[in-house]
Amino acid sequence: MQEFWDEAQRMATAGLWVAAAALLVGSVAWRLRPRGEALLPAWKPWRVPWGGVEVILAFLLVAVILPALFSGLLERSGWQQRLAIEAEQPNNPRPDLDPVQFELAQTVRMLWANALTLPTAFLILWLVRMPLYPKWKPALAGQGSWAGKVWLAVVAWYVLAPVVLIFNAIVNAIFTALGMPPEQHILTHFGNQPPLEQALFAFEACIGAPCREELLFRGILLAWCVGRTKIPGGGVSPLTAARPWFVMVAAVVFASMFGQQRLEPVIFALLLAVGLSVLWRYQTVGARRARAVYATAAFFAVVHSSVWPNPIPLFVLGLGLGWLAVRTNGIFVPVVVHSLFNAVSVVFVLRGG
Repeated sequence: MQEFWDEAQRMATAGLWVAAAALLVGSVAWRLRPRGEALLPAWKPWRVPWGGVEVILAFLLVAVILPALFSGLLERSGWQQRLAIEAEQPNNPRPDLDPVQFELAQTVRMLWANALTLPTAFLILWLVRMPLYPKWKPALAGQGSWAGKVWLAVVAWYVLAPVVLIFNAIVNAIFTALGMPPEQHILTHFGNQPPLEQALFAFEACIGAPCREELLFRGILLAWCVGRTKIPGGGVSPLTAARPWFVMVAAVVFASMFGQQRLEPVIFALLLAVGLSVLWRYQTVGARRARAVYATAAFFAVVHSSVWPNPIPLFVLGLGLGWLAVRTNGIFVPVVVHSLFNAVSVVFVLRGG
């Protein structure tokens, strides 16, 4: 238990470092924003032209195809020896290789693959958008001035980060008391890696993952899940209104992929499905937005089930990021908040946490 409290203290210290930097940036943004600009923009409909097929293809492209393609190319190229360990038998590491070092090598290769995926995915999606939706003008940055959005992101992080981190500490304490201590992510070993790999880890955590995940979960999936018709006043069909349930079912299916290793993600996803049914029954004001935010936050949390119990506090983070996305009609503010949130973990790891 003492180890738990020591780790919590180091995490709090990392949070204070990020808070100091965020305060500096936020103060500059506050002074640069237009005079009289409201902190939160007015509610507006969020309409996008794509359908469910495009959502699935976007997820496959960004989260599966491109990372696997670049990872395979790096593995076969022999460009870096650590990235090519056991290229022909990835599931059977060399007997003389430490398992942690083998997993680190695979993680480094995946970090490089993700770094290459980010610009490629944005370029492909942009090029595909033009012929498919020539009349649609992307406005994923959201409403308001850039300085105003940065100021909002800093304020939102100051509110959301303590809630998520404290909730995370409570969850970890409960699991530790139950004899199920939180699992350690392989990225926690990057504090002892070479500077280049530490920089790669920081880039992925603070830029790559926030941009990629916010584009997919909030920019594409959430905007579609809200279910707004392209014709004002045209109504929403029952099939369109049921989109949050399609996402929730996808979350349960994804959680079942971990069923052979552990049952916790499956139970967690099923409990979130029960929560969606309760929300569906009793939420009346802004119901479509609330259901969409809830379902996409559930999916966002479940896909992080490789390290347990991280998905539980990440669900709370997903709720906050989703609310910011629908409130600003864009993903810029969620990206900045997500980046600042991950920066706490980066500081924690690189400072020897």
